[in-house]
Amino acid sequence: MTGKHCSNCDLLILHQDKVEELLAAALIGSNPDLIGNDYLVIGTVERKGWREAQKNPYGLKSTLDYLHDFREYVTFELENYGWGPADD
Repeated sequence: MTGKHCSNCDLLILHQDKVEELLAAALIGSNPDLIGNDYLVIGTVERKGWREAQKNPYGLKSTLDYLHDFREYVTFELENYGWGPADD
């Protein structure tokens, strides 16, 4: 999965609907009971680690060796549904 990246603040930007679509596609064959549950994205995995995990899906320990966790977790929520004057 790839997404927009802000190099100034080192922020990876993904829409929740895209993440959930990709998670569902990845889990439908192996663990369909996990689809729709709560989750937390904790970081990124190097391509090499991802490829190894595809060959050995139960090798979580080796996948964690390639994990780069996020420094901070941020959720953005839409508060203003249109254009209007700024609050005073």
